[in-house]
Amino acid sequence: MSETNREYDRFLRSGSNNDRMQFFSDAVFAIAMTLLVIDIAVPTISKSVSDAQLDGALWRALSDEWPQFLAYAISFWVIAINWSGHHRKFRLVRGYDQGLITINLWLLFFIAFVPFPTSLISEYAGAMPAIILYSVVVSVIGGLQWLLWFYAHRKGFLIEEVTEGMYRYVARNYITVPLVFLLSIPVGYLFGGIWAMYFWILNWPVSVIVSRWRPS
Repeated sequence: MSETNREYDRFLRSGSNNDRMQFFSDAVFAIAMTLLVIDIAVPTISKSVSDAQLDGALWRALSDEWPQFLAYAISFWVIAINWSGHHRKFRLVRGYDQGLITINLWLLFFIAFVPFPTSLISEYAGAMPAIILYSVVVSVIGGLQWLLWFYAHRKGFLIEEVTEGMYRYVARNYITVPLVFLLSIPVGYLFGGIWAMYFWILNWPVSVIVSRWRPS
């Protein structure tokens, strides 16, 4: 490698200030969360419905959109929990290189993609292709969060206050979401796709249980 290439790598491919990476990541998370609501359309009520029947017709139309509301709630939580973890993680990351940037970009790639499988399960609630795609995307996001943490640890980018026990504790927390979503696929085949969507709710209690395991 030439001296010019080494200087380029030293000054431009790595560094200790990752503020711009965090700002850019925050923007992608925010846009993805905002796009989720687009799939929730205002119900259309027939003009033949009288004023006296309007309230009942509107309540029925809103209840028919429960898959859209459920998909929105689940996806908002998925993106929010990943943003929260990403934000906390980068408070402990003091440096970066091209490898860390690349992993982070792949993470943002899948975060920005979340509205599409959300639209799919909104429109085809319980259909296994939609369940599988959504579960795989969310699992990949969780895997990339783990990889980002693992890479930062291996490269020595974490601040000195991060003990080995704390590293293992955070790494373990990133496993729960992929585990639940991947397990929901066989649940869907055994009991139906709707039950797979309900199975995703287990992320809440499982995450609480895992979070109580403090690092040694």
